[in-house]
Amino acid sequence: MEKKTILLAEDEKDAAEMYKVAFEQAGWRVLLAGDGEEVLKLCREESADLILLDINMPKKDGFEVLEDFRSDDYLFEILKKTPIIMLSNYSNPQDIDYCVKMGASDYIVKAEWTPKLIIEKLKKYLDKK
Repeated sequence: MEKKTILLAEDEKDAAEMYKVAFEQAGWRVLLAGDGEEVLKLCREESADLILLDINMPKKDGFEVLEDFRSDDYLFEILKKTPIIMLSNYSNPQDIDYCVKMGASDYIVKAEWTPKLIIEKLKKYLDKK
């Protein structure tokens, strides 16, 4: 069985490495993007089974990336069945509602979730694919 691939958009290097190690231990392949433009580039070049998208990133933030996913016909077509889960420290309801309206499948507040709990949540999405 082929490994599931997660595209992790996280600009904090320590956090990105922690998640990468945890996800690889769960048996997944991890693609790392440190900014919004890199997320868009990787989406065009690689196939991901799930995208974990931070909001606060350089070049393009997670809100802008979500907007690009919807407005770019090519990205919309290739990602329309890909779960996009926001992974952010922002917890205000307006941000969460906006992300869901823009196509995010779910929203995780980093401070409230351990990597182990995040893996359990991601498994639910990946098992559907």
